[in-house]
Amino acid sequence: MSSVTPSSEYVWPPSVMGFDMPSPSMAGQRDVEPVMVAFLNTHPDHYWIEAFASEVCDFKSQHELVDVRIDARGLVVKGPASQLRGLTIHLRDFVHRVSRISLQRRVIERINRNDDSVMGTSENASAVRDVDLVARMPVVATILESVSRETGLRFATVARVSETRWTACAVYDTINFGLRAGQDLILETTICNEIREHGHTVTFDHASTHPLFSQHPTPALYGFESYISVPIYRASGIFFGTLCAVDPQPRHIDQEMVKVLERYALAIGDAIDASFPE
Repeated sequence: MSSVTPSSEYVWPPSVMGFDMPSPSMAGQRDVEPVMVAFLNTHPDHYWIEAFASEVCDFKSQHELVDVRIDARGLVVKGPASQLRGLTIHLRDFVHRVSRISLQRRVIERINRNDDSVMGTSENASAVRDVDLVARMPVVATILESVSRETGLRFATVARVSETRWTACAVYDTINFGLRAGQDLILETTICNEIREHGHTVTFDHASTHPLFSQHPTPALYGFESYISVPIYRASGIFFGTLCAVDPQPRHIDQEMVKVLERYALAIGDAIDASFPE
């Protein structure tokens, strides 16, 4: 299994690391608006701030809040004390949603920027070719459905993973995870990028209680607890990507399941070779 230390060169979007809750005595003070602070582990960049601005009005309206704003500490939330006391889970989800939106904005900017370079144009063409290639393989849809059924993980995908890009080639999604074939994630935020480097299967049942992955930013960022990802290689030994599955709920993944997914990954690699040999 890989080290869970993410690249120090990549600036991760923020997540909530704690709360400062209003005092219970504030509930009866009409002239004092109770305030809760959600402390963030890093200061938001402009992608995150733009995404926050696009989402915060709906969040305030949904939870009947007076104000939600960013300051040096994190997010400052004003509203009725009764609302703030039950808001922590919703606020964590809101921060995760804003972080995912900010990543999508970053992906679009990266792709547009790379399209202006020869290397970026070539990589984009390769990604489009590989997505189309996998989309034409009936076996992939069957495998993804089988992976989800046999593991209990309700989102499964075949991902193309290069040195610069993570792209979903095929998706099976029964939980509205929000990722479709042809869409990218920021490479540095994926565990698949680590698998590209070390070449081993990674799996865990319950990220929040795992001795290593409870400290890893990826499960919290994308909101999953259980995970399995298996490398896909072509016959020549070239790394293509991963067969992976996730679920927001803990799921037990035993070694027999791992072996099954590794056989599926081999089958996908063989199908890629048959469709697009060297």
